[in-house]
Amino acid sequence: MTNRTTQISYLSLIISFITLILLLYVIFLNPAIFQGSSETVGIEGKPGVAGIEGKPGPAGVQGVEGKPGPAGVQGVEGKPGPASYYAQEVYEKTKSGVVFIKVYANGNDDNTCSVGSGFIYDKNGHIVTNEHVVQCGSDFVIVFFDGSMSRAEITGIDTLGDLAVLRANLPNSVKELELESKISVGEHVFALGSPAGFVGSITAGVISQTNRTGLTILPMIQTDAPLNPGNSGGPLINSNGKVIGINAMGFRDGRQYEALGFAIPASIAKIIIPDLIEKGFHDHPYIGIYTTFLDLFQIEKRGLSDQVIGGRIIQEIVQDSPADKSELQAGDVILTIGGHPLIAQHDIAYILQHFFAPGDNIPIEVLRNGDIITVELTLGKRQ
Repeated sequence: MTNRTTQISYLSLIISFITLILLLYVIFLNPAIFQGSSETVGIEGKPGVAGIEGKPGPAGVQGVEGKPGPAGVQGVEGKPGPASYYAQEVYEKTKSGVVFIKVYANGNDDNTCSVGSGFIYDKNGHIVTNEHVVQCGSDFVIVFFDGSMSRAEITGIDTLGDLAVLRANLPNSVKELELESKISVGEHVFALGSPAGFVGSITAGVISQTNRTGLTILPMIQTDAPLNPGNSGGPLINSNGKVIGINAMGFRDGRQYEALGFAIPASIAKIIIPDLIEKGFHDHPYIGIYTTFLDLFQIEKRGLSDQVIGGRIIQEIVQDSPADKSELQAGDVILTIGGHPLIAQHDIAYILQHFFAPGDNIPIEVLRNGDIITVELTLGKRQ
């Protein structure tokens, strides 16, 4: 019984081993047995259930904004172009405001006693020129830039300041020119007018210096823009097309000078012209003294170097003048007038013409016998 059972067990083991080998063969060596025929299409399965959509993750942290870089280097400002370019531009901008003036004496149409220039001050027909242009005449003809003409009459005259205002009917083609007080030595300027009767001329130059005294009672603008007879009364214009002066003279004393012309500053004309329009005249302030400007050598020789850096010493006081009626004395060194220091040769004329009028009561600070004192003075009217 035992041997028979053992034989069956061995047989069962052999059968199981053979079965395992066949199974391995089928799985690894011939897997196609488990696949359907290539021509047989399996039944399509149903789609699976969609999964739940995931939630978006948290937003990222914003980065720190970068600092701005350094500013670039500023470019160099361009220098003005040549004067000829400005001349063309200024001429086109201002020519309709400049006039030619013909002056006749004693109503005689054969007697042209003067010619000159002028410019239109306002749309009421007021035209500014020099007093010396119109002083000889009684009848005046204005010739405008487009050739049209008008008769004119005198509105006001300032003989001492060499300014005059005429009035005429203006054509629509003209424009008024604006006065400008601010000026700088070396800036481009242009003289418009009618030298020798050549109407509508322009010359160019620069401001050579400001506040030149000794030519008239006014401090003047010096320019190298050529000024000739016939330019008188015309405008001296800056690069912006504004009038900075009224051309008055070229310097001539029997000798030959070049590029030495003078114009009345617009800063003073602004004060005088309204009076000529409203009253017909302008009164200039007056002290009544003859003085000498003290330079460094004179200051040192007089032993004043510790007290004076500039000023004018009174040489003479005019009889019956405002100075004569005050406590001023010959030998006084004037340091300030109305609070304005005298540190340059032209200062008295500049200060009086720009800041004061006849009748003003002003303090004058002087050095006398080593002491600084203040003298009160009421300005008179220059005759």
